[in-house]
Amino acid sequence: MMQRRGITLLEIMSALLILAFAFLPLIGVIGTSSSDSDVSNSHVFAQTAARNILDTLLEDVPFNSIRVAGGKVGDLDGSNPQDNIAEIFNHGTYDKAAFLALLGNSSGTDSYARGDITDERGIVYKTRIYVFPIPVSNPVDLSSELAFSCYPRPIYENQVDGNGQNTWYTYSDAYMPGAVLSPYHEDGAKVIQPATSTIGAFELGAEQGAGSNNYCVMKKILFKISWKNRDGHERAIELFTMKANLD
Repeated sequence: MMQRRGITLLEIMSALLILAFAFLPLIGVIGTSSSDSDVSNSHVFAQTAARNILDTLLEDVPFNSIRVAGGKVGDLDGSNPQDNIAEIFNHGTYDKAAFLALLGNSSGTDSYARGDITDERGIVYKTRIYVFPIPVSNPVDLSSELAFSCYPRPIYENQVDGNGQNTWYTYSDAYMPGAVLSPYHEDGAKVIQPATSTIGAFELGAEQGAGSNNYCVMKKILFKISWKNRDGHERAIELFTMKANLD
């Protein structure tokens, strides 16, 4: 009769130890996957928020509603004060409250374009909009300012009679009145093409800005959203765009 041999406690513990070492890499993979998923979810949330905010800013917020705040502006808690933070004003029928709420500033106590938004996991994202107006003075400083150049109409095309009617473009007569200059006039200086004209925002009717003799038709916009993941790492997304005065 054969004698049966059992499993000793030492053998059981050795087997469990081998299994533990085998599962250690799998546990690491599961932890890494969870961390990567958390980072990806944060980026998706931040990108979606940034897209909604910038689309609304460019499409719905009037040009003259976006201005530079009058000094350094901090976060909602007053920390981290910075220059060039945008301030949002009502212009026409636009209601600034809805836009500020997108930024996470729904307190109603100020109009600064910064705030805090929170995702479903409780992570807080700080938002800020910086604005940098591109000014044009009168006269235009061609070395540093935005300007437009054009060829004016020739002198002979601008001639009018006493009633303000154009005397060069005639439709009922086959000839021009004798007093009207022709492009073939013997005195070429009278009909020569005027020099190129350079105009800036002032001549185009832009509203005067905060500075003396300072006009603006375009503003550079920088949007920043920053957050801290649950692993403690700080991350941020910055987006740059331009907004022109197309009103």
